[in-house]
This record gives sequence, C-alpha cells and structure tokens, in this order.
Amino acid sequence: MNDNFLTWEKYNGDKDNPTVLAKVRWLPPDLKNKAQWPRGTEFSLPVNFDMLGQDESWSLVLKVLEPANRTSREVVTQIKFLFEHAPHRVLVPGNPFVFFDKAAKGIVIDADELRMR
Repeated sequence: MNDNFLTWEKYNGDKDNPTVLAKVRWLPPDLKNKAQWPRGTEFSLPVNFDMLGQDESWSLVLKVLEPANRTSREVVTQIKFLFEHAPHRVLVPGNPFVFFDKAAKGIVIDADELRMR
C-alpha cells in the first residue's frame, strides 16, 4: 500500500478506497464561475484529473483540515473518491485536478509537504 494513503476516521472501513492529501485553491468568482467556497468541512464534488483527460470525471469527497487562507484562497484537504471502483492510480503526489464547475483547482500532495510548513 502507498505510504501516502491516510485513514479518514469516518471512513475507516473503506480499505479499497484510499484517502490522500491535496491542496485546493478556490478561484475568485467571475461571470463564468459563480461558485463560492463550500460551506462546512466535508463535501463531494466532481473533478477532472489531468491524467485521465477531460472526458472522464469522478466525484471526490473532500474533508477540509484547516481554515482556508483568505489571501491565497488555498486550503489543505483529505480527498478520496466517492466510489471504490474509481481510478485510484491518479492519487499520486503532484497530480493536478480541476473541479468540474471550474470553481477550484487542486493538486495531490504527500504528508511530508505538510510537515515542512
């Protein structure tokens, strides 16, 4: 198993659906992107991973780990796929993704990046 995978207290039984860390940056709203930061600390949204191409979207479950930085609009989250049969091979550090509604961009990170902050 990848050392980057974490346990998510609420989902400990999901051994076939690993959890990793990601940085997510919420884009400022504009005429095309009217989406706001989500309320709450756990939510699910569809994303596109660069590795999979634009024709393949998957729903991610995100758990916010710290308050968002209002200046950079960035937050550290735990992420996992909503479905166990998802392409877990894309959950590798450095792999970018974008929310389907274009409200945010993210990148998978490893736990060492958090320790260095």
